[in-house]
Amino acid sequence: MVNINFIPTLISINQKTLIMKKKILFVAALFAGSLAFAQGTTTSMKNKKGLEVLPQAGDWAIQMNAAPMLTYLGSALSNAGAVSPGVSSTFGNSVFVGKKFTSATEAYRVKLGINFQRMSVESTLPTTDYLTTTNTNTTSIVLGFGKEWRRGHNRLQGFYGAEALLQIGSFTPTTNFEYSLDLQAAVDSSYEALGSPRSNGVTKSSALGIGARGFVGVEYFVLPKISIGGEFGWGVGYMTSSGEGEAEIWDGTTLTTITSVGDKNSGIVVNNDNGGSIFGGSASLNVVFHF
Repeated sequence: MVNINFIPTLISINQKTLIMKKKILFVAALFAGSLAFAQGTTTSMKNKKGLEVLPQAGDWAIQMNAAPMLTYLGSALSNAGAVSPGVSSTFGNSVFVGKKFTSATEAYRVKLGINFQRMSVESTLPTTDYLTTTNTNTTSIVLGFGKEWRRGHNRLQGFYGAEALLQIGSFTPTTNFEYSLDLQAAVDSSYEALGSPRSNGVTKSSALGIGARGFVGVEYFVLPKISIGGEFGWGVGYMTSSGEGEAEIWDGTTLTTITSVGDKNSGIVVNNDNGGSIFGGSASLNVVFHF
């Protein structure tokens, strides 16, 4: 005689066994898939001369804009002539972009940009007796650090990652006006109006930006350790800026210096690379040299 009370228990045990087998098969499938994903990425490839084509652990890389080189080649093949190509970063003309590969599929990225410009212009208007010298200063420092991951097949490699960015500099160029005559002498000579301010320029200007940026791109290695590709990113950051100006007034008896404080601006920026923020403009062709 069959014990009827035992049948539900037997069915329950069989169901649990079947579920356990499915879980084991599912985990095995995930492991096999991840293993196939890793094995499907080409990490080492040599040309006919035995030279390694792809980057390897310990390699360094320098990334720059390929547009000037392509423009040069295009002009050289036309009747319009050609000019010498410039070297610029895909993240701005004054930013150095470097990479350090910890493995064939991972690399640290650094950015360093120091841009300082000083220009001096002398004006003889309205007369040579009253000279005005305008000194203009512009400062911009960009720092960045991040990491990228890579995968791909043969010469075609894709990459993605994230980085943190910091920019310190001038919100607007700092200007300083130097005059050959002091304000009292300029008023006495009718070069300046009595009681009207004479500007000394924008004496202070500062800007600070911090942010994080995600990026994705693709490279094709045309030669061993030399690739051409493109990169596009999207970032979020906080920016603040302020400025201050100075002027002088001569009322006939007293020389007064006044200081004007400009608006202080701050806000959050969410934009892509072409938005003109501290995240740069990297949505362009680039060339990367590995060594």
